[in-house]
This record gives sequence, structure tokens and C-alpha cells, in this order.
Amino acid sequence: MSDLTTEQVGALAAALGLPVTLDDLAEVTHRLNALIEALEPLAELPLDTVEPVPGLGEPPGS
Repeated sequence: MSDLTTEQVGALAAALGLPVTLDDLAEVTHRLNALIEALEPLAELPLDTVEPVPGLGEPPGS
């Protein structure tokens, strides 16, 4: 996957109503691209062979 541009990240932030200044946009873009790159190996997991299980939720009495 190609990296997102600052224009694309700015448009995403605006669509979500997130207050990202022009000064912060380059850093936000860099961090978002790094996060996407770090998560890419998860796409290789064979999730079609795993049965879903319910989440644990909060322990009783909490």
C-alpha cells in the first residue's frame, strides 16, 4: 500500500472533525503511515480458519 499524503490525511481529519493544524499535519501523516505499516502483517493472519469467541468483558463485581 502506498503512503497517505498530507492532503489525504488532512481531508480525513476534516471529515472526522479532528482539529489538526497545518503545523501538525506532517507529523500526523508520518505517524499514521507508520501505524498502517506496522499493522500490515495482521492482514496475513488466517482468520478464516479461526472460530469467533465472545469477549471477556468486565469481571463480575467491578
